Amino acid sequence: MIRTQLDLTPIIPFTRTTAARLASAASHFDCRLTLECEGLVLNMKSMLGLLSQAKLPEGKATLVADGTDEAAATQAVLAAIGEP
Repeated sequence: MIRTQLDLTPIIPFTRTTAARLASAASHFDCRLTLECEGLVLNMKSMLGLLSQAKLPEGKATLVADGTDEAAATQAVLAAIGEP
């Protein structure tokens, strides 16, 4: 399991375009990908799930990847977010 701290302030609130980009990047992998913040768990492969949360408190969240291709999935999602 890989846990990565993120600052999503630049892309919050998620727009349809942003949510689609993130869900598309996440959907290419078999591992489970979630975005977690203060007890809230969002499925990164679900555009609707991402759009359901209009605002994450302070824009801070944790990307959790769990599965066989978790390293590649983490890098792909970070690239889609615009993180180095």
